[in-house]
Amino acid sequence: MFAQQIGQWFKSGVDRTDVKIGGVFRNIRKGNIIETARVLDIVPDPMGVPHVHFMVSVGSSHQECFQEHRTLGLATFAERFPRALPA
Repeated sequence: MFAQQIGQWFKSGVDRTDVKIGGVFRNIRKGNIIETARVLDIVPDPMGVPHVHFMVSVGSSHQECFQEHRTLGLATFAERFPRALPA
């Protein structure tokens, strides 16, 4: 049980239950590259694993470089985009 508590302290990302359609999340990477994701849909695959369909824009604090649609498993999305923003 103690190991589970320690794991929770070091867990990165947002709680999976916080990922909702319309939610906006951010990841700031090395070099001040900013990824901003807006959740478009959450759909289970044939095995029942939820996947997040989202529009991501990638750029720096000075300019946006590109936008595209992407899909990640819910757990991976929550780890990749650890900051929830106001929608």
